[in-house]
Amino acid sequence: MAKQTGNNSDVGALSQGLGKSAGDLEVLRDLIFGNQAREFAQRITDLDSRLESVRRELKSEQDSRAQAVAKTASDQNNALRKESASRLDKEVQIIGERIEQLTADMHELVDSTRRTLEARLDRLQEDHNERVRLLEEEARRRDGDLRSELLTISAWLEDKKTSRHDLGQMLEEIGQRLRADSPEGMIEPSDES
Repeated sequence: MAKQTGNNSDVGALSQGLGKSAGDLEVLRDLIFGNQAREFAQRITDLDSRLESVRRELKSEQDSRAQAVAKTASDQNNALRKESASRLDKEVQIIGERIEQLTADMHELVDSTRRTLEARLDRLQEDHNERVRLLEEEARRRDGDLRSELLTISAWLEDKKTSRHDLGQMLEEIGQRLRADSPEGMIEPSDES
């Protein structure tokens, strides 16, 4: 500490010896520290300009990276959209093909069922027509037999007179024959219980 005070007193004495004005002191300081101060000021200016340059470069790099990231994200988003749309189109196409196949199968099944039913109906119609034809033939044959028998009986009755009793027995016999000759499904007697 004593040394510092000695230095201060030397500086004070020096400043008193050189001149007592504050301007002289500044000139003296400029002579002693001027070169270093200008060098420091130049270095600080250089550092400031370098720092600004680095800041601009970093900002530019940051902007370009942000643009690259945004472009990459946009490209990936577009690619995902295209892929999703493509997959969706394929799924829709597959579902459409399945629907068309099911529709064709259903139409084929309906046509097959219709043909089967039509064939069965045709067979039933033919069977029914054949039965009706057979029944008509049987009815005609019976009708003819009955007529011939009635003609025979009436001719016999014309030749001969019969009693009421014999006539009743003959008619009863004809009725029994009619009942015995009638096939099932044809005329059924209404008085049977």
